[in-house]
Amino acid sequence: MCQRRIKLLGALLLSALVLPAAALDSDRSKPMELNADHAQMNNATGVGIYTGDVVLTQGTMRITADKMTIYTTPEGGLKRVIAEGKKATFRQLPEGQQDYVNASAAYMEYRPEASGYVLLQGGAMLTQGKNTFSGETIRYDIQQDTVVAQSDKDSGQRIRITFFPEEGKSGGDGKQNGAAQ
Repeated sequence: MCQRRIKLLGALLLSALVLPAAALDSDRSKPMELNADHAQMNNATGVGIYTGDVVLTQGTMRITADKMTIYTTPEGGLKRVIAEGKKATFRQLPEGQQDYVNASAAYMEYRPEASGYVLLQGGAMLTQGKNTFSGETIRYDIQQDTVVAQSDKDSGQRIRITFFPEEGKSGGDGKQNGAAQ
């Protein structure tokens, strides 16, 4: 029962955090730029392995890692990115938003296709503005604007959410953003 309440509370709070947070469509049409200390690419399979302070950018999207494996489509589009290291990071400006979505974890998988998502594992954290969401595993669905998080039962680490109401959107009538609390 407690687990279900935590998941529901997390979903409700996080929906306020990322609701209109679909990625910029214009990012997909922008060129990709990658910087690394070492590159190993296979054009036949569309797989590249990059190591050493790797930075991938495309429009407002930026991913950093110690090691990055990138899978591309036959047309050269981004299909899948696996980022690993001490701290892999993701950053992207959602459509119509002023604050970037920032994420970090030891392992990250980014899939930008139609069902686009970012999977974070190992000390995962997702932020937008002052709002934060952390847990052992977080899956941020970019297109559906949803987040699912799991705690680490072995270590006792629980999901943690810090949510700040939008300034100027709260009235003195006990309602916030037009909804009863």
